[in-house]
Amino acid sequence: MEGGEEEAREEAREGERRVTDIEPPRGKHGEGDEEDESFGANGFSFRELWRFTGPAWLISIAYLDPGNLETDLQAGAQFGYSLSWVLLWSSVLGLIIQVLSLRLGIVTHRHLAQLCRYEYPPFIRYVLWVLSELMIVASDVPEVIGTAFAIQLLSKGMIPLWGGVLTCAASTLVFLTLSYLGLSYLTAFVGGLVGIMSFCFMAECFLSPPDGWSSVVGAAVPNLPAGSEMIAVGLLGAVAMPHNLFLQSALVLARKTKREKTSIRFACIYTTIETAFALGVSFLVNWSVLLVAASSFAPYWCSPVQEVCEVNTPECKETSNLDKCFPVGLETAGKLLQTTVGEQAGMFWAVALLASGQSSTITGTYAGQFVMEGFVEMSLPLWLRNLISRGIAIVPSLCVSIIAGPRGANDLCVIASIVLALHLPLALIPLLKFTDSRESMGDHRNSRMLSGVSWMLALMVIAANSSLTWNTVIDPMLQQDGYGSWKFVVVVIIAALYVALLAYLMWRPVQKRNGGIHGTPIIVHANGNGGGGGGGLLQPLMLDAA
Repeated sequence: MEGGEEEAREEAREGERRVTDIEPPRGKHGEGDEEDESFGANGFSFRELWRFTGPAWLISIAYLDPGNLETDLQAGAQFGYSLSWVLLWSSVLGLIIQVLSLRLGIVTHRHLAQLCRYEYPPFIRYVLWVLSELMIVASDVPEVIGTAFAIQLLSKGMIPLWGGVLTCAASTLVFLTLSYLGLSYLTAFVGGLVGIMSFCFMAECFLSPPDGWSSVVGAAVPNLPAGSEMIAVGLLGAVAMPHNLFLQSALVLARKTKREKTSIRFACIYTTIETAFALGVSFLVNWSVLLVAASSFAPYWCSPVQEVCEVNTPECKETSNLDKCFPVGLETAGKLLQTTVGEQAGMFWAVALLASGQSSTITGTYAGQFVMEGFVEMSLPLWLRNLISRGIAIVPSLCVSIIAGPRGANDLCVIASIVLALHLPLALIPLLKFTDSRESMGDHRNSRMLSGVSWMLALMVIAANSSLTWNTVIDPMLQQDGYGSWKFVVVVIIAALYVALLAYLMWRPVQKRNGGIHGTPIIVHANGNGGGGGGGLLQPLMLDAA
């Protein structure tokens, strides 16, 4: 009897290890079980929910970057309120993907880049790391361009576009100051920037009121006007930002959750609620941009020249009137609002654009740090990481702004968006594979329904981004140079390697059991280095190094 009871207890212990699939990390300063927190012992608690508030606002910023705002502008200016439903369901899709990311971090106690390091062979790991670093730099380009446009608008043209690009380097000093003050100050700063954007776009809606009934119908009734397919694809692809998947799975580690089933389940619930609220706010901000564009620009949209004209008639001219017509973009939106709505509307847009660019810089820096630490166990001071990433992004932005001006800068934002779109599957596929796997998630792995829905939505986003890449970059290039040119050969080779990498990631089963990984925790400090002791930016955030 005693032997049977002992056997049953051992099976129960093994079951609990499967549930959590993790050994509590212990460090040289005694971190471990005793510091982990229990949640949900007495059911749902608003007090416990409040303790999870903060990190999701850093995630929501990626949905409000200048690239997304430009897509909103194009949708509203060209097609009025019709594509509001695409924006709504794209936000729902983004929430599902972010929930998978946060569950991965909470359950495994490791973030996505770390799991990729443990799982994949060195060659694949380094390829993913290099491509991820390129993605981080690409994500910083729209922030640089958007901030430069905002500075130009606020200075009423006294500071040229290239001067605004150079001014972006000063944001490193702001970030450095916040990193030394601590995570709570950083979160408050980001929340303040989101508040500024929300206020500015609410003010825009007040100055240029959208049609209430058309707004509701546009969000509730699916409608795809002729010619709107590519804009709809852009709205769909913009919600899944690859660096956000790395960032969310790491930020949830700031709250050390006890390795028991109830605590893990409630930690996932609390973090999901906070993330849903933050992304709900970001949806409202994006929607307000679309509504302002629909009410302010759509009545003056000139289809033959694909521009907004001050005086529009049914017999719109086939050639653009340079004095009366403007393309819709980050820079021209402020001028168009000043013309169609009033001076205040243009200033509100500039302030919101500045807040968007600065806040997005913070998330990119953190994502880059987690990517570097996770894939190659290399750490840089956060201010240096920000300086390097921003410096690399500034060089092409500065060259293009000097040579090609605002139109060239907008084109550079499109190229950066293409890089992000191409990288998305390289982060999304591993995320889905890990969250589907019992080896990684134990009993917390995705249900069959969630797995099926997630893969269907993921393939939809990947197809949308692939279509956008083909139609905006590859096809125009091939139409110009022909299919027999050297560019066609290069495109075929790169596409073959890219598809081969995706196929490897998709069909390779998860092989390593995370419960067998034992590591020493690293506490990330204000300077971004590992070690123990001292206060820092992410002192509560435990990162396991193999």
